[in-house]
Amino acid sequence: MVIQFSEEALFILNVLYKRRNLSPHRGFHSEKLRDLYNKRFPEKRYLPYKDAIKNLKNAGYITVIKKAEDKFYISNINGAIKALRSHGYISDDGLL
Repeated sequence: MVIQFSEEALFILNVLYKRRNLSPHRGFHSEKLRDLYNKRFPEKRYLPYKDAIKNLKNAGYITVIKKAEDKFYISNINGAIKALRSHGYISDDGLL
């Protein structure tokens, strides 16, 4: 079963997927992700971003690496691919 996510959450998941952040050793910086988010959704700022991150974490799709600056990575690649495909995002078969 695929969870229905907001457009903001799918954007974040797609950025992490495209950048191949699939390992705890290769997390994506939260500030860079927030900057990309703000460019894509200039009318929506901090609160929808935090809600999207929270929803993805609670669903088990992403994990946070606690550092001086938090980093994110996809912890459930199969679920992420299914979610992106079901919402019309183009993705390959999960081959890296």
